[in-house]
Amino acid sequence: MNKQLDLILILITVSIFGNTRNSFAQSKLDFGFWSQAWYQHVENGKEDGDMNDFMVRRAYFSIKGQPTDYLSFFTHIAVDRLGQDGLDNPSQGLGSGLTFRDLWITLDLDESFKIQAGRMYVPLTRNYGTTSTKGLLTTDLSFMQGGIRGTIFYTSKVGRDDGVTFWGNPFDGRLQYRMMISEGMEGSSNPTDNLRYVGRLVLNLLEPEKEWFNQGTYLGKKKVLSLGAGIDSQNNLTLNSQTSQDNLAWTIDAFFDYPVAKGGVTMETAYIFLRNSTQVNSFVQLAAGDNVGFYYFQTGYYFGTPIAWGNLQPYFRFETVSVEEKTDTGFWSGGFNYYLKGHNAKASFDYTLIKTPDSDSQSIVTVQLAVGI
Repeated sequence: MNKQLDLILILITVSIFGNTRNSFAQSKLDFGFWSQAWYQHVENGKEDGDMNDFMVRRAYFSIKGQPTDYLSFFTHIAVDRLGQDGLDNPSQGLGSGLTFRDLWITLDLDESFKIQAGRMYVPLTRNYGTTSTKGLLTTDLSFMQGGIRGTIFYTSKVGRDDGVTFWGNPFDGRLQYRMMISEGMEGSSNPTDNLRYVGRLVLNLLEPEKEWFNQGTYLGKKKVLSLGAGIDSQNNLTLNSQTSQDNLAWTIDAFFDYPVAKGGVTMETAYIFLRNSTQVNSFVQLAAGDNVGFYYFQTGYYFGTPIAWGNLQPYFRFETVSVEEKTDTGFWSGGFNYYLKGHNAKASFDYTLIKTPDSDSQSIVTVQLAVGI
C-alpha cells in the first residue's frame, strides 16, 4: 500500500514540474494530473447501520505524445476508489492498485479516418463511452454505468476494453463514428473466444464534438445538439451456467448544451436495452443472463455570474431500471458543482435516493473536491 502511495506522489511531482509541452526532434510530450477526493455517507451501507466512507474516487496521471504528424499515443495511469470500504481489486486499478486505465496508439490518416489500438473506452453510450469523467455534469456517472456506488452494466475493464477502434469525423464533424473490435468476455464465459463488436454513430446538429473525450457540460462555452446511437454484441457466451447465450446491448441518446443568459443549460437523456446481461448488480437485482432496460435524464444550469470565488451549477438526474420479471428500481439525484477554475478546480455535493418497491429507500450523500492540471 505504501509503495502505491509513493508512486502516486512521484507521478504528481512529475506532472507538476513537467506539465509543459516539450518539443524535441519534432516531437511533443504532455503531462497532466487530475484527482477527485470523496466523502460518502451511505444509509444502511452495512449490516449494522450506516456507512461513512472517505476515498480517492479517481486519480489519473496522463501522458500524451506525438512523435510524428500521423502517430500519437495516450495513457492514463490510474487508481479508482482508493480507500472505498469493501473494494480492492489491484489488477484493475481499484482500491490499492495502479494500472494503465487507458493506453492506446493512434494512426491519424485523416480527420475522417483514424485507427486506435490498445485499451480504451467502449464506444457504446455517451455517458461512459465518450464523456470524460473529468468534465461530468453530475458528481458521478449514472448509477448503471459505474457511478456513485453502482457497477457498469456491460463487459469492461473499468469502462474500457482491449482492441482496435476505427473512428473519425467526416463532413466537418457533423458525423462521428466509432467501430470497435475487442476482447469482451474472456475465459470460461467465452469458450469459443468470440470477439466483441461495438459501434456508435453521432449526428452533430450544431457545433461538432471531434475529440475522443467529450465534456458532460460545456459551462456555456459551446453550442451542442447531438443525437447518438450505439450497439454492442458478443455471441455464444456461457452466462449463469447457460450456454450459447448472445449478449446484445443498444442505446439511443441525445445531448444538448447551449449558452443561456450569462450562463449555460445542459440536458442529456438516453435509453439502453440489454439482452443476456454479462454483469451482476445487486442494487437492481440484475443477474447474469437477465434482460434489462433503463433510462436516465439529467439537466443542469451553469450560472455565469460568479458567486463569491466561483460559479454555481445545480443539477438533477432521474434514472430508472427495469429488469425483466423483477421490480423496477429508481434513482433520484440532485446536487451542485461549484467551479473555481472550470473542471480543473471544483467542489460538488450530491444527494442520491434509491427507491425499490420491495425494500426501504436508501440515501447516499457524496461530497467531492476535484483538482487537475
